[in-house]
Amino acid sequence: MMGRFMLNIITRLFRPEDPRSTAQFPSLLFDSHFHEARHKVIIMADGAGATQRISFDLPLRARREKGDVALAIFQESAIASPQDMTALLSALRPTIVVASRFGGIGAEQIASYCRSASIPLITHFDDDLFDVPLALGKAKYDRYHDRTRQQNMRLLCEAADCLYLSTEQLKSRFEMYKFGPQMVAGEIYCPIPDTIKRGLSNKKLFGYMGTAGHAEDLQQVLPAIETALNRIPDLSFETFGSIKMPMLLQKKFGNRVRSIAPTADYSAFLQRMRELDWMVGLAPLERNSFNDCKADTKFIEYVSAGILPVPATGPVYSRICAATGVPQLDNELWGERIYELMSGPHTEASRFLGDIQDRLTASYSLSMLEKQVADILMLDG
Repeated sequence: MMGRFMLNIITRLFRPEDPRSTAQFPSLLFDSHFHEARHKVIIMADGAGATQRISFDLPLRARREKGDVALAIFQESAIASPQDMTALLSALRPTIVVASRFGGIGAEQIASYCRSASIPLITHFDDDLFDVPLALGKAKYDRYHDRTRQQNMRLLCEAADCLYLSTEQLKSRFEMYKFGPQMVAGEIYCPIPDTIKRGLSNKKLFGYMGTAGHAEDLQQVLPAIETALNRIPDLSFETFGSIKMPMLLQKKFGNRVRSIAPTADYSAFLQRMRELDWMVGLAPLERNSFNDCKADTKFIEYVSAGILPVPATGPVYSRICAATGVPQLDNELWGERIYELMSGPHTEASRFLGDIQDRLTASYSLSMLEKQVADILMLDG
C-alpha cells in the first residue's frame, strides 16, 4: 500500500506539466495528447496563416491521430518577453522545435533551449523574408525589413540543425546568404487532398483568388480579363480574398464582376473555394526574384476545388505544368486561353480537369508530403 502511494508521488513529480499551465500563451493549435506523444513538435510561427497548416498540420495529421506525434503552434504575439519563451519551452518540453517564418521576441531563447536540451531546431521558410519587396505593401515591407526581425531570423537560420525551404528556387536564394546549416528544399509544398471536387462547373464564371499584396499580379492580366468578358456576353468574373476588384472592371462591367470576402481559417477557405463554382481560375504572377521563389500552391488549390488553372510563365509553375500538361502562356495570350476554356466543349474541358487531378493525385499526394515532413523532422528514427 505504502509502496504504491510513494510510486504515485514519484510519478507526479516527474510527469510533464499539464498544458493548462501554459494557458497564458494562447496557441493556434494544441493537440490534447501533447505530453503523452513520443514526438512533441512545437512550431513558433510569425502569425496565423496558411503556411503552418499546409506545411505541418495537414501532413502530420495521420500520425497525430495515432498518438505518436503531437503538434503545438504558437504565433509571435503570444510571446511578450524572452522570459515568456523560456517559460513556454520549459513547460512543454518539446522534442523538436520548428521556427516557421519566425522573427519575433525569444529567438535567442529558442536557439539556447534547443542546444541545452539537445533537440533539433528546424528553421522553415516559404518566402524570402530577408528581401520582401515594397510591392507587397508598405506594412509588410516595414515589418520584415525591421532590423531586429532580420537579426532574429538570421540567428535562427544560423543556429538551426536544418533549414527547410519550400522550393528549390528559395533554397538557391538562401544559399547566397551563407547561413551554414544543411538546407533542404521540399519536393512538394502543398499536396492535393485525399478528397477533391470532381467535375467541372458549367457556370460561365471565372475568377482570381489572392490577397491584397497581389494587386500587381492581377493588374498585368486585366486586358485578358476584359477580352474574355467582351467576347462572351454571359461571362462573369469574381475575385476571392482580400484582393480588391479593379475599378476599371467595376466601371466597365458592373454587376458582371464581384468580390467575395476572404475567410480567416484555411479549412474554411478550401471549402469556400469549392463552393465558388468557377470554371477557370487565374494564377498570374509578376516575375521578380521574390515571386520566383514561391510555391505552386494556387495551382493545387484551384484544381482541388474543381477549377481549371491558367498559370503564369516562369519557374513557380514549370514543374507542375510539366507534370499535368497545362500550358504556361505569356500574358498577351491569356484572353484567348480563357475564351477557349469557357466557350469550348464542356465535356472536353471537364475531361482535361479530371486528367490534371489524376496526375496530381499520383505525384502531389498528402502521403508523399507526410513522408517528406517526417524525414525532415526525423520522426521515423
